[in-house]
Amino acid sequence: MRTEVELISTGSELLSGRTLNRHAQYLGEELARIGLRLTRDTTLGDDRTAIADAVRSSLERVDVVFVTGGLGPTVDDVTRDSLADVLNREVVTDEESLRRLHEKYASFDRTVTEGAARQALIVQGARALPNSVGVSPGELIEIDGRMIFLLPGPPRELKAVFQEHVVPCLVEYFGSRTLPEEKVFQVCGMGESDIISLLEINDFPPEEIDIAYCAAPGRVEVRLSAPHEREDELESAASALRSLLGHHVFTEDRRAMEEVVGGMLRERGVKLATAESCTGGLVGERITAVAGSSDYYLGGIISYANKVKVAELGVDWATLASDGAVSEAVARQMAEGVRESLGADYSIAVTGIAGPAGGTEEKPVGLVYIAVADKHRTIIKKKRFPGDREWIRLWTCQFALDLLRRRLIGAV
Repeated sequence: MRTEVELISTGSELLSGRTLNRHAQYLGEELARIGLRLTRDTTLGDDRTAIADAVRSSLERVDVVFVTGGLGPTVDDVTRDSLADVLNREVVTDEESLRRLHEKYASFDRTVTEGAARQALIVQGARALPNSVGVSPGELIEIDGRMIFLLPGPPRELKAVFQEHVVPCLVEYFGSRTLPEEKVFQVCGMGESDIISLLEINDFPPEEIDIAYCAAPGRVEVRLSAPHEREDELESAASALRSLLGHHVFTEDRRAMEEVVGGMLRERGVKLATAESCTGGLVGERITAVAGSSDYYLGGIISYANKVKVAELGVDWATLASDGAVSEAVARQMAEGVRESLGADYSIAVTGIAGPAGGTEEKPVGLVYIAVADKHRTIIKKKRFPGDREWIRLWTCQFALDLLRRRLIGAV
C-alpha cells in the first residue's frame, strides 16, 4: 500500500490572502507520526469543477486524499457537490448529523434554518465523522481500496475530526508501522547558518544520522533521526549535539519558549513582571497564552510613551533626555521599576525601534535593548534584529524570554 498522502485545500479566501492556510503544516506533521507522508498540497478556490478535477488527479497517484473546507451552509461551500460529481453520486442528508445539529442549535436558543441544515449533508455512501467542536461533520468515502477524507475548514474543527476519527481509520488501514527514531532540539541565540558551520567544523552528524533544520524568528529546530535499529547511535549523536550547542538549546521537545520559561518559574515558585515599549504587550501576551500562567505572572506595564515610563516605572526624565528612550540606561530603569512596582522576583523590559520609521544612523530600525532584573542584578543585552516591524517584534519577544531563561539557569 502506498503511504503517500495528498491534500486538496479549498476556499477562495485562501487564495485572496484573507486567511492563512496552515492545514498542510498540521497534517504533514501529524501524518508523519503514524508513518505516512504528505507529498502534495493543492490549494483551489470554491470552484466545483476544479475541485473535482483535482480529486480525480490525486486518486491516480495516492491511496489517501484529504479535502479540506467547503462543508458549511453557504452557496460557495461546494466540496460535497464536487465529490458527488467525481463519484457520480447524490448529496443526501445524514440523519444523525441533522439530529446533532438541532441539539447544538437548541443549546444556543437558535433554530435550524433550511440553509443551516445544509451542514448535515454528506455524499451518498460516505461515513459521517462527527465534529465534536463544530457543526459540519467530516466524511470518509472509500472507493476501490482508496480513502477520501472530507474535513471541515476551521482549524479547531479539522483537528478534532482528524484526531478523533481519521487517525484511528488510518492506523487500522495501514497497520502499526515502525517509525524512525527522532531527537528534537530547539535553539535560540544561534542562527541556522551558524549552527551548520559549527556542526561542519566538528564533523557532525555521523553518516548514519539524518539531520534537518526548521527556522523561525528567534528559533531554530534541529532534528536528528535514524532507523529504529540505530537507536544507540542516535542517542550518542544527541549527546554530542547537546554538548556542541550548550545553553543555546532551550528545550528538547516542541514546547514554545514561553512554556519552557513558565515551567521554570513555576518550579522555582517565583513571580515575573514585564515592562514593554516597542513590543506593545506581546511579551505578556505570549506568557499568558500558557494555561496556568497566573501562577507566576503578575502582570505588565505597556510604557509606549515616555511620560508613562516616568509615571509608572520611575524612569528618570534626565536619562530620557540624555540617552533617549531606546538605550541601555532606560531599559535598566524600566526593568528595575516594574519589578519594584509590581513586587516581582524577576522582570523583563524591552525598548527599541520596530520601524519602519524612527530609525537614525546612530539608532537604526531593529535596534532593541532587553533587560532582565532580579534582586541581585540587572542584565541588559543590545540587539539588532532584521526584518519588518512584525518580525522585529517577534524576534524581540523570543530573545527577551530567552534572556530570562538563561538568567534562571545561571548562564548569564
